[in-house]
Amino acid sequence: MENVDERIESFLRGTMSAEEEAVFKQEIKNSPELRSRAIAMASLIKGIRANEAEKEKTVLNSVEKNNKSKMRPVLWWACSVAAVFAIIIGVYKDRRYRMLNSTISPYYTQYDVADITRGETDSVAIAHLYSLFNQIPEKRNVAAIIRELESIYNSIDNDYTYYPFANDISWNLALAYVKNDEIDKAILVLEKLKRENPETPLAVKVQELLKKIKIIQKRR
Repeated sequence: MENVDERIESFLRGTMSAEEEAVFKQEIKNSPELRSRAIAMASLIKGIRANEAEKEKTVLNSVEKNNKSKMRPVLWWACSVAAVFAIIIGVYKDRRYRMLNSTISPYYTQYDVADITRGETDSVAIAHLYSLFNQIPEKRNVAAIIRELESIYNSIDNDYTYYPFANDISWNLALAYVKNDEIDKAILVLEKLKRENPETPLAVKVQELLKKIKIIQKRR
């Protein structure tokens, strides 16, 4: 444990070589035990340095000319502690993304543009809609897709072009919300979709997905 603590301290102090730092960062990502230890030490150091920084601030107010030399150690520690937490947050976000994507993967549908047989104007609009649907499982960042689908979703009642595809739009918007970790929004869309399609196979599928994502929501 002593050797581990020394390596963590060396990382926090910024005294590792570039190669050692790269290896250590990978170890933090792969080892929950090491991450926990690093977080504990970083938090402890952060508290200690916060107290020291407050004391230094009092001194610096009286001795302005020593400002830069006194603050430099505090900045080194602050940056190192921030680096540890950035790694931890990155690992958490990546794992949550994979969990969310794994949850909704069985519910993806591939939409074939060749199935569109409507008029030329509608065909263009629906082809774009299908393209948005198909991009949800392909892209990690679906924020832009969500913005487009939200606009279409909100216009369904007034735009006959999209009205026949209302269920597909609601379903895929909900999937995109889940993938983007916007569980609350997904639940609202899915519950509305279930109310509008009672006692149908779609309602069963919606209820199944709702149950899964509500469990995930509680784990947050």
